[in-house]
Order: sequence, then structure tokens, then C-alpha cells
Amino acid sequence: MSALVQLDSVSVQLGEKQVFQDLRLTVPQRARIGIVGPNGSGKSTLLRVMAELLVPDSGRVLVESTLRTAYVPQNEEFDEDQSVSEAMSARLKGVHHADPEVAGAKALSRAGFSDFSLPVKQLSGGWKKRLSLAAAMAREPELLLLDEPTNHLDREGLLWLERYLQTASFGWVMVSHDRYFLNETVEKIMEISPIFPNGFFESSGNFLEYRAKRAEFLEQEAKRTSSLANKARRELEWASRSPKARTGKASFRLKEAARLKEELRSARSRQQDPEKFTAFQSSERGSKELVELIKVTFGFDETPLIRQLSFTLRNRSCLGILGANGQGKSTLLRLIGGELTPDTGKVKQVAGLRIVYFDQLRESLREWKTLGELLGDGSDSVVYGGRPCHVIGWGARFGFQAEDHRKPLSTLSGGEQARALLSVLVRQEADLLLLDEPTNDLDIPMLEALEKMILEFPGAVVLITHDRFMLDEVCTSFLGFLQEGTVREFADREQWLAEQERQQEVSAPKEKVAASEKASPSSPKFTYNDQREYSKIERKIEKAEAALVAIEERAADPKLHEDPEQSIAISEELADAKRAVEALYDRWEELDKRRAASSSS
Repeated sequence: MSALVQLDSVSVQLGEKQVFQDLRLTVPQRARIGIVGPNGSGKSTLLRVMAELLVPDSGRVLVESTLRTAYVPQNEEFDEDQSVSEAMSARLKGVHHADPEVAGAKALSRAGFSDFSLPVKQLSGGWKKRLSLAAAMAREPELLLLDEPTNHLDREGLLWLERYLQTASFGWVMVSHDRYFLNETVEKIMEISPIFPNGFFESSGNFLEYRAKRAEFLEQEAKRTSSLANKARRELEWASRSPKARTGKASFRLKEAARLKEELRSARSRQQDPEKFTAFQSSERGSKELVELIKVTFGFDETPLIRQLSFTLRNRSCLGILGANGQGKSTLLRLIGGELTPDTGKVKQVAGLRIVYFDQLRESLREWKTLGELLGDGSDSVVYGGRPCHVIGWGARFGFQAEDHRKPLSTLSGGEQARALLSVLVRQEADLLLLDEPTNDLDIPMLEALEKMILEFPGAVVLITHDRFMLDEVCTSFLGFLQEGTVREFADREQWLAEQERQQEVSAPKEKVAASEKASPSSPKFTYNDQREYSKIERKIEKAEAALVAIEERAADPKLHEDPEQSIAISEELADAKRAVEALYDRWEELDKRRAASSSS
């Protein structure tokens, strides 16, 4: 079988819900496929079917008998008390490898880990995601199945995964709501959604090509539905006024009218509700300048996150805040909103400024028990735009069904929580929207709806998000974090990225540049001496890693750091040991590439 996986008329029903029906999909070798669709449409279920973790109710799943598959779920549970290397070893149990420890260490190194002894409980969400991805990489899959792999990754993590997937020698299928990431990596997109006649839509190309083809398809479907309505109306009118319609001679006309009516009902049921979402309410403030930061400095424990920042936030603008995790983006947002007081400098807000704040931790959700209570503010109706609206109808605007209202808030998914919080915030009149990671867990239809809400808001917006597509779509200017607490204004993301790279080049040690140039092989030939070195290098890596672990254990002794000279010495020894391990891995990869090139030539 030339394809890695084939789904033939696959149907899955979970409880009373038909997730998808008669779905067909072929996953060829070296596939780059993105799966998109609204929350609850069955994207994760589809991956589990391909991973043979779920048996479909009908249809066939054809998988090569020897296929090596690795599956990365949205949220993977690790033993928090294990170290990174121990967690990797646990994931590789039972996996056939010549040397699982070397394979695991290599994958961890490629994923950016330098300290394999670090406890899992100390990892951030982004680094736990990297650990999950590294565990899949170490299995050396022929097919990699990824469910929302970009969740929690910062910019460096996104770029690392982007490069990894772009250069992969195996096939992969990915569920993702990250439109920028999809655009940079996929060669085909499948959308699972009830708005399509067969329940799914396929498009070759990247995300932008898919979006254009999708819009064209839906436009044609709308025209077809309109034509169908006219044809059905003519047939029904003829049947109602013609005596011949009651005779056997014209019975086919009646049957055709009934068929057209049913087809029209089905087509209309698939059409999207244009009133599903709504807009932020503005207080229509006329002031041009809303917030001014004057030489603001702020930090924790005498470490400045922000130094001498001056900036003016004006009406009818959207400011994007750029920076790595932990640099201080949320802190800057809270300074603008007046929740924090700067160490030095001043934050001036226009009198009576109304602020709506989307908190990435969603703390305000804890005030209510059920979704229905939250949506209605404890009542069975809400007031929006001066008009009352029943809470069931209000929830429907944000994608909630009547039965969802009984759900405890603690059981809601991340996407449901984000939509619920937005439903509360849009009822409040505001001059300024402070949005801290509002895009986490939202599906693509909701992301597009949020973009429209931001673009149509007449006040000012400050936005923090990892969604690069949204940043480019809605922001009019940016504040970007650089080195040592420096924050500057930029016209676009590309300008900020270029400045970051320039600063890194200036601060990078010259010897590191020289070493990297020296490491580049001048010839792809794999010589006899290379073969000898290659056969011994894995053992060298093991010894170097064992030495690194021993030094790390010594460096962990606080008594050693009581003497400044000893502290400096052990720190330098530790840095040298880490560089030695990295150099050996670099050499291993160089030799492995040369060996592969030689064997294929």
C-alpha cells in the first residue's frame, strides 16, 4: 500500500452525537496535512482513529502493518516527580531501539533541553509540550499525529517545531487552530464541519489558499441554495394550482417537488448563522489620548522588566505586545490598566477611563458555579445594547447549546471558558480593551469572529497573543521586548524580529560563530575514518552525559558556592561539560547526515 493510512467511509458516533459520517482520507508518505474545524467537530477523534486508539462504528481504517506511528495528544500527563530523562525513558519503554537512552537524549537535545535532570514539575507548559514532542520524535515515527502541538509554545518553541516539521523525512497529520503555523507547514488542509454537504472539505496548498478556496466553495453553495429554493417554489406552486397534479400522469412532478424541498431543507440547515457572534460595546469616548506612560520602570526583586518606557496609547488603535514568555508582557498590560504602580515614572489615564480586561488565567470565572449562571449574571436574561435577551439565545451567540448551561464551569474546556468570558466582557461598555491571551484554545471560526470584534471596536485595544496571524491582522502598532528590560515601539512584527536578530548577532561570542562555521562539512563523502568515528560516538556521548550529570550533582551542593572562587570554577566546569555534550551531538548529526547522503548516492 503506497499510502500510510487510508480511511474509507469511516463513521464515528459518541453517545447520541454523530461526530462524522462516511469520511474519506488518504495519508500518503511524507504527508503534510492540517485538520481544522470548529470545536466538537471531531478533529481529535479523527486523530485517535488514525492512531488506532479508537475503532470507528463503520467503515475501514487501512494501516500498513509495520507502520511506526507516534501520537501527541493535546495534554499529556507526566509523572511530576520524575526528571526529564526519566520521563523520556518511561515513554520509550517497549519501543524497539538499538539504544533507547541515546535516542531519548538526542531527541531532548534537539527539542532544546540542556539539563536532563530537571524535575518535570519545574517545567512550564511550553517546556512540557516540548517534552511530549521530544518523546514522539525519539520513537522515530513514519507517521506523526499531532493534536494542537503549538499550545503553550513561545516564539522560539514555535520556530523550532516549524523547522522540524518543514524538514521532516516522515509523514505527519496535525490538528491546529494556529493559522500562521498552518500556513508555514501544511501542503493540504481538511476541514471537518457540518456546513459542508459531506461533512468535510479538502483543499491542497497552505492556509491562505485553503481560505480562498473555502470562501469560493461556500459562495457557490449559497448560489446553489438560492437556485434550489426558486426551483422548489416553482414546483410547489405548479402542484398547488394544477388539477393535473392530482393525476398519475404528473406524479413525478410531485415527487420532484418533495425531493427538492428536502434537499433545500438540508442545504439551509448547513448555512452558518450570521448572528452567532456579537461585538464589544463602546462608550464612544471622544478623547484622542487614553493612557500615557512617562519613563516607566518596573521590576521584581530589583530586576527591572521594563526600563524607562515612554508611550502614548490613543483611541482607535490596536497595540500588540511582543516578547518571550516571562519577559513581562502581562506586567506591562497591568501597568497600562493601572493594576500595578511603576517603581519610577508615571502612568497617566484619561479621567473616567473604562477598561475591560480579559485575564489569561480567567480568574473571574470562579465567581459562578454553572455556565448558565455566568452567562445570565445569575438571571434568565441579559441586557445587551439596551435590549433584553434570553440567556439561552445569548449563549447561542457564543456557540453554547441549551444543555450546556447546566455544566459546572470547572468542567468546561479551555475554548469554552474563553467564549464564556468573552460573553461577559462584551456586555460592558469600554474605552479600552486589555486582552491577555484571549486566543488560547479558540477554534478558527471563533478566532475570525474575535478579529472582527477587535477591528470593529472604536476604542483602543492592547493585545497579547501567540497567534501571529491575528497580530498581523488587527494590530496597528507594537511594543516589543528586547534585551535587559528594553521595550521599544515597532511598526510591525518583522521590524521587531529583525531588531532581535541584530542584537543577538552583536552579543554572540565570535568564537561560537567560528565554531559553527568550522562544523559545516565541506564534503558529503562518508570516509573510512568517519565510519570509525561514527561507530564510537554514541559511547562518547554517554560518557560525556555521565560526566555532565556528575558535575551537576556537585554544583547543586550549596556549600560549594560559599567560596566565590569555587563557585565560579564549578560554574565554568558545568558550562564546559554542557558544550562538550552539545558538540558531540552536533558531530553525531553531521556524521549521520553524511552517512545517509553517502548511502543514497
